[in-house]
Amino acid sequence: MKKLIQPLIPRRRETPAGVMLPQHVRRPFRLWMTGSLAVVMAAMIPLRGAFETDRSHAMRLLRHSRFGVDETLQRLQFAARERGLSVLAMVPGAPPVLVLASSIGGTLAVMHGPDSHPAMPMSMVVRAADDGGADVLVGAEHDGDALRGWAELPPAVADDLQALPGVVERALG
Repeated sequence: MKKLIQPLIPRRRETPAGVMLPQHVRRPFRLWMTGSLAVVMAAMIPLRGAFETDRSHAMRLLRHSRFGVDETLQRLQFAARERGLSVLAMVPGAPPVLVLASSIGGTLAVMHGPDSHPAMPMSMVVRAADDGGADVLVGAEHDGDALRGWAELPPAVADDLQALPGVVERALG
């Protein structure tokens, strides 16, 4: 019976805004915009304290930079400002974390479950690469197209998130 029903299950779902999303894209438990550095730190501390193997599940490589960590961070900040984004926080350390604010102010915080840590989709971790240069990492859940379907998300913020890979490309290309 299951084999007969499965093909009838839709592979896409429509949001209230009429956007078609893949079925696997889930609405978050909670999302909000914040300018609070306390929330940013609450999201960053567990990630930075994770072992490298655990971090690889939470982060994905967005782009490799031929520049060192410091120059990569400077270039990212400049490209973000050109796009109309601002820097909410630059958390130094190993590795440093850059948290961008949207063009309307504040940064997006997302919780996927009641017991999960908040995630900051507009943040990037820049770490030194083994072969020289630096790697720019973003949260594994970052997907600007999927975020666009969340009715609670302001359209300008969805646009900023969708533009983030292009900002990184302009900075490092």
